[in-house]
Amino acid sequence: SLLRVAGQPVAGRNPVSRRPSRRKQVPIRSRASAASAVASAVASDEPLANLKGVELKRATDGQTVDAASIVPSSGRVMVPFLTQFADFDSWELAQKLVDDIPELDANGVTLVAVGIGSVEAAKEFSRRTNFPLDRLYADETAAAYQALDFAPGFGRAGGELGWIGEKLPFVNGYAKLLVMCAGIGSPGTLGAVFGGYIGSKYRNPIFREGSNYDNPTIRKLMDATLGGGYQRPFELATLRLTNMTEILSNWEDLAPADDNLLVQRGGSLVFQDGACVFRHNDAGILGYCPEERLVTKALSDDPAAPPDAVATLHAAAADRGADVDDLYASISAMEKAKKGDRRVNGEELNGKWRLVYTSGTKKVAANLNRAGFGGSYFPLPAVQSFDVAAGRIRNGIYLGPVKFFFDGPFVWREKLSMLEFTFTRVSLGLGPLGPWSFDIDDGKWDAVKAAEQSASEGQGKVEKGKASKPGANPFFKFVYTDDKCIAARGRGGGLAMWAREGEPETDAN
Repeated sequence: SLLRVAGQPVAGRNPVSRRPSRRKQVPIRSRASAASAVASAVASDEPLANLKGVELKRATDGQTVDAASIVPSSGRVMVPFLTQFADFDSWELAQKLVDDIPELDANGVTLVAVGIGSVEAAKEFSRRTNFPLDRLYADETAAAYQALDFAPGFGRAGGELGWIGEKLPFVNGYAKLLVMCAGIGSPGTLGAVFGGYIGSKYRNPIFREGSNYDNPTIRKLMDATLGGGYQRPFELATLRLTNMTEILSNWEDLAPADDNLLVQRGGSLVFQDGACVFRHNDAGILGYCPEERLVTKALSDDPAAPPDAVATLHAAAADRGADVDDLYASISAMEKAKKGDRRVNGEELNGKWRLVYTSGTKKVAANLNRAGFGGSYFPLPAVQSFDVAAGRIRNGIYLGPVKFFFDGPFVWREKLSMLEFTFTRVSLGLGPLGPWSFDIDDGKWDAVKAAEQSASEGQGKVEKGKASKPGANPFFKFVYTDDKCIAARGRGGGLAMWAREGEPETDAN
């Protein structure tokens, strides 16, 4: 059997914050925790300094104000920099935030918002979304967005294919917007669009009685046909279709005069006593900071504090209740911990594990808090089993009656916390039929076993030169294991996390 990796369990964390709210609870740290030292280093005066001298117009009366003046020098302030007033992102985020205003006010958090367009457009936007006019400011030229270095959008200087603006000036903002709607130069957009149609059993329903954007007819129909208590298929897409219809019907009243600003992205900031303690940059269309995450950050004791890593993983494993950026940051923090401080126990890998989350490559780290870059929850029912006693692995996708899986051996490299494996058989099952199996052994596993028996010095260096070195085959380097979840980095550079489902199922049993 596998031997326990030397190391101590991760130190105890503060419990998950409990706050009466319709939002799912997410892991945060209290201000009294050790993370407050990190927060002071993360907090920045730069955003507010960059806004000084930038002119905005107050939506109530058109009065010109300095952009820095909308953030008081003391207290907690949440400032979503919306995209232009005829944009789906602006409508969706503003509509949702309206429902959160009473809770924010009760907790002493000031909410003000900035949008791109004229004062008249801001007034029309306020009237149609119910976002309070006295909390809204208009930026006619997106000067504040440039000062804060928000993404300029496809085909504009500084954005994806930015040379288009200079060399192909006849390509107007409308064409660039259509390209971004197709997901080109707009990370995360297609996933967000499809998510609106698919729905999610892990998210709250969109249409709720008494909410700012409730649609009673659709809500009652969905309750009767699809049930309640979760985000139903087509529910979010219905809200977006409703918004699109209203936006297009009032386009001239809402859109900015400069059509190049149609693709300008925004972001969301939380300030504490004038210092920015949380920031999210929108990467593409529908890439705004999720309302639940933004409000939770604004109401937390320390918005700049890193998430509680273990609690974040447990929340993701239980019901995908953690934000993917926090999940990526948590797994990365576990990976960076000293080996003796990691909680990795090879014997705990024994079991059947449902794939919950995957990231891309290591490039993700440079793009945290930019929607579309923090990885994603895995949409398909993928399951891996590790049979420790037999040294066998199974990796499969299960879609209704269809079962498609691979089996093979693995070796556990304790010094590296690495599970190296190969697949020697592929199988397909259809309901009660099958599975039909085919051998795919490439004959290289003998070299892997030879390497496993060689004296390893760590970091993949093996004394015996002729044997296959650790990492020559697919592998996972585990950074955390317990009885609820496991997390690792794969050979391709991406991170992954699994939730425990039961005992292992491989060709050994």
